[in-house]
Amino acid sequence: MLRPPVKRPTVVKWIPKREELLCATRDGQMVSVDPVLGTRIIADDLGEIAVVDIHDDQKTFLAIGRDGKWFVGTVRGGVEIAGKHSFMGNMQGFFASNYVVMIGDTGKGRQMLIYSREGERKGRVALPKKVVATKSETGKLLLCRSTPAGLKVIPFPKGRFPQDLDSTVHRLMASHLWIVGVTITGICVWGQKGGQPHSMRLPDLTAGDIRHDGTYLGLGTRSGAVALARMDSMDRRVRPDLVRAFNAPVTSVAFSPRGRWLATGAEGLRIWSWED
Repeated sequence: MLRPPVKRPTVVKWIPKREELLCATRDGQMVSVDPVLGTRIIADDLGEIAVVDIHDDQKTFLAIGRDGKWFVGTVRGGVEIAGKHSFMGNMQGFFASNYVVMIGDTGKGRQMLIYSREGERKGRVALPKKVVATKSETGKLLLCRSTPAGLKVIPFPKGRFPQDLDSTVHRLMASHLWIVGVTITGICVWGQKGGQPHSMRLPDLTAGDIRHDGTYLGLGTRSGAVALARMDSMDRRVRPDLVRAFNAPVTSVAFSPRGRWLATGAEGLRIWSWED
């Protein structure tokens, strides 16, 4: 396990196809972390960041703050675009080709904002409660909603959710080609085709991520524990071993692109490695 000198990370995100990590901190910094070469600050004064994404070009990052601001910057250092949003919580954001997609709850309901990479707003779309977006393997935008009948997935912009559809209590997160749903009692995992989930009972989860090859699930809890679970053990209700890593709730969990590292953040940063 590595302990890079990063204090209070709120989000950890690996650069695509590279073993290098970006960490947004509660103090408003964006820190680049190489498990071998060390750390460097690439942006400052961003405020508390809730969402980070990195473009497939490996050069550009998106950061969405809890204080109504969002930024596009470069991995080498610096901010190129700064904008404002009205999201109050449950935020999500990512690059979709040459567009920036941001989703969150506002005083007028859940909304999706679409911007060009140059910062020009291209659209605003009203969404049902608790809907999240993800990208298919071919890059198409999908909208996902957990319902009592299972996960409903529709293509955007052509699809529409039925008007009388209710959402479940799951807090949904997109993780590569899967959707993770967290409740106070456990976790569910769906594929992008939707339907019924794989599930595991494990209370007080705060963060989760699935390795790119779909073999492992990384988890963080409110008590500061982290766990590594095999995906094929979920339906057998095998409870993973928990390791007390922090003294505060785990804020973020992320697998590196090659699956060698698992980054976890709370009051500090821990990067774990293991052998299959």
